[in-house]
Amino acid sequence: MLFVTHYRLIGERSKERTAELMALFAERGEAPGTQHHFVNADGGGGFVIGDESGMARLYEDAVSYSPWLEFETRPIITIGEAVPIIAEWMSS
Repeated sequence: MLFVTHYRLIGERSKERTAELMALFAERGEAPGTQHHFVNADGGGGFVIGDESGMARLYEDAVSYSPWLEFETRPIITIGEAVPIIAEWMSS
C-alpha cells in the first residue's frame, strides 16, 4: 500500500533553524520505502510518497522532526485502481 505524507514547516524560519533541520535530514536520510519526495514551490513544506515498508520510520521521523515540521499521512491508491471501484459503485 502507498501513503502520501504532507509536511509543513512550523515555527520561525531563520537560517539557524533551517541549518538544524538540514543537518537532521542529512543524518537521517530518506526513509525506507520512499518512492518520491517533492517540496512545495512556495517553500512551506512538501510531500513524500512511500510504501508501508517505511511506516515505523515515518513515525520516528515525525517525532524527530516535530520541532520543525507537522505531518499528515494518508493511504493512497492509483487512479487505475480507483476507476474500476467507482464504475462498480455507479452501476449498482
